[in-house]
Amino acid sequence: MNPGRTVKILLVAAALVVALAAPARAQVSALEVGTSLMSLMIHTNDSTTTTFGLPSGGFGIVNPGLYLSLFMGPRIAIEPQIGLIVASGGGHSTHILNLAGQVDYFLKDSGVSSPFVFGSVGLLSVSDGGGTPVSVSGGAGYRKLLGERLSVRFDGRFTHFTQGMGNSVSFSVSLGGIFNRQ
Repeated sequence: MNPGRTVKILLVAAALVVALAAPARAQVSALEVGTSLMSLMIHTNDSTTTTFGLPSGGFGIVNPGLYLSLFMGPRIAIEPQIGLIVASGGGHSTHILNLAGQVDYFLKDSGVSSPFVFGSVGLLSVSDGGGTPVSVSGGAGYRKLLGERLSVRFDGRFTHFTQGMGNSVSFSVSLGGIFNRQ
């Protein structure tokens, strides 16, 4: 994929996030911005690959590394997510871009620590990948509040990729900052 196309994909993704978030902003009771701290992923396709990172290895390769939770009420959050890796050297540049949207349902009020379940749909763009696979994920986790302004999340997910890219099971730990809390 050429750099111009990558920039276009990023601009379209940013426009979609802004367009989807703008109408919801008036209804949002809190915002949480976070990033993955640790991840363990087992990916199966033709062979099985295991990756582990601390901080999060492969920042957003398969599971997006940055998230913005828009709390739409006491138990529902909508999350635009992004992960990007760019490697450049010797006159060649490679990227992996992961854009996703996730919906979280918290079993307790978002103002307290709570288990949650989620579903996610995303796009994966890989340099010279020959396509843009879609990812569909589902999973569960636990969101632990650390005072009034921080949270830590532990979650596990199953992800299926289209275009013959296989499936993955992953576990991650994320840290988030909470804003606009009332």
